[in-house]
Amino acid sequence: MTRFQCANCNRRHRSGIACPNCGTAARQVQLCRAHGARHVHRCPACRTLARSQSGI
Repeated sequence: MTRFQCANCNRRHRSGIACPNCGTAARQVQLCRAHGARHVHRCPACRTLARSQSGI
């Protein structure tokens, strides 16, 4: 299952460091494992992920 999406070319991939398609080293958006898309505020898995990343 892919976990990241490049904000530059929108390709999904497993690397959080750089996009293998366009080589962009930044702007890798983590995808929700529950629904496979970018974060949705109503998704409980997304809320847990956002809290773990923010340190709450």
